[in-house]
Amino acid sequence: MANAKLKVGLIGTGDFGPHFAPYVNEVSELVAVCDPNPAGLANFSKQTGLKLPEFDHHEKLLDSADLDAVVIASPNFTHKEIAIAAAKRGKHIFCEKAMATTTSDCWAMVRACEKANVRLVVGHKRRLRPPWARMVELREKLGPALAITACAYHDARAYDNTSKWWCQREKSGGTLPLIGVHIIDWMRAMCGDVATVRALAAPQIDTGYDFPDTLHVSLEFKSGAVASLTVSLSSPPLKFREAGGPQIVYRNGGVRFDPHMEHLDLYWQHHDDKEPRLERFDDLGFDDAYRQEFGDFVRWVSDDRYQPCLTWREGLRCVEVMEAAHRSADEGGSIIAMPLYPALE
Repeated sequence: MANAKLKVGLIGTGDFGPHFAPYVNEVSELVAVCDPNPAGLANFSKQTGLKLPEFDHHEKLLDSADLDAVVIASPNFTHKEIAIAAAKRGKHIFCEKAMATTTSDCWAMVRACEKANVRLVVGHKRRLRPPWARMVELREKLGPALAITACAYHDARAYDNTSKWWCQREKSGGTLPLIGVHIIDWMRAMCGDVATVRALAAPQIDTGYDFPDTLHVSLEFKSGAVASLTVSLSSPPLKFREAGGPQIVYRNGGVRFDPHMEHLDLYWQHHDDKEPRLERFDDLGFDDAYRQEFGDFVRWVSDDRYQPCLTWREGLRCVEVMEAAHRSADEGGSIIAMPLYPALE
């Protein structure tokens, strides 16, 4: 393994699969692809220029292709079944977020991988993008983060979610996997594990979703820090990439982060500074993040002593927070203590 490239199969050739494939090929060898939709397979070949063996079911790929690992880029509700099937065949797994639609499904994936002694990583790139990683790094100058607020109101109509599986809670996981999953994981990178979750849903605007299209979430962390995340799929003024910029209270200063379509502005100020400092990121940082998360996965497969930037823990804890928030909203804003399923710990 140390001298040979990791052989990888890609499961899911929709929007994300063709985009992620080049990063896979930089550090490993993509040898086969799988999707039940022939149009998806054709589109993958057209977008990437790759001519690879194609399969219409993950079981066929796992049984027929010479693989060391798989990338799961299929819809959220399929992740558990595919991951368990891959683990049983001794394949290492890189799973795109959200890890699954429920925390119990996440634990089933973890247990299958532990039993088979295979690696499981969930891709949560935002915490790794340099502009967002910079806010984590600023704790060294400004002290620990004590409070965070982020508003991710945006207009989701351009993505046509209501004609796809995304609009069904059973398949997508609900509101937060569409808008909020990245920010929740980044908040955990900032503040650590979550102690309690509370959420309230606003009156629904877009009834194409079978879950609330606007949600307000409050988090209390075990560190004592607090955070609020407000999300909406039905707010016209901003596009997705322009929304979600956090404001942060550190013990010794603060940050304001303004995302724009083509650049990101980070303003930070220590209590001793007279004026805020501006750091502009013209590179949004996607390449760095994708390369780090998948490069670490490959290294971890080759060396079990290696400490990767992400494992399954980040993916599971993020799903746990999202599930708790949806449950709280269903119950009219009840406070949900974490972990959500102590018996599974």
